[in-house]
Amino acid sequence: ALSGGIDSSLVAAVAVDALGNENVMGIAMPSRFSSEGSLLDAMAVAENLGIELRSIPIEDSFSTFLETLGAHFKGTEWGAAEENLQSRIRSNLIMALSNKFGRMVLATGNKSEMATGYATIYGDMAGGFAVIKDVPKTLVYTLSEYRNGLEPTPMIPQSVLVKPPS
Repeated sequence: ALSGGIDSSLVAAVAVDALGNENVMGIAMPSRFSSEGSLLDAMAVAENLGIELRSIPIEDSFSTFLETLGAHFKGTEWGAAEENLQSRIRSNLIMALSNKFGRMVLATGNKSEMATGYATIYGDMAGGFAVIKDVPKTLVYTLSEYRNGLEPTPMIPQSVLVKPPS
């Protein structure tokens, strides 16, 4: 999954370095909460790395989940349950693509997220290999800047490096 954030951008860069760009695919899965900037950043990372980027909007799936759970969630405030649905929908989609085409899903969660419980079980924790699971968030930034220094043109756009985590 390539969200346009720093974690998924670094994971994509590491995957390209390890496997070659012809063996890496990014999947953008926008919803009503995705900013245009995030989508543009995902496109820029994919272009810079020379990888295929597919887009699978999740709005219809998300709306269906909310409708299905509507009677059960009635009278409650919007919160983590609704927010985590998006991550879990994305996980299901990338796992389906993995099964169909024999590709490995790379989890994009970092150590800080895992240690504080910020990662979503059956969501962004999903994957066959967690590339940055032992990398604290502060080091994610350092590694991204280091990776950018290896090329004449940065692979991870500055807009990704300065974007606040969402």
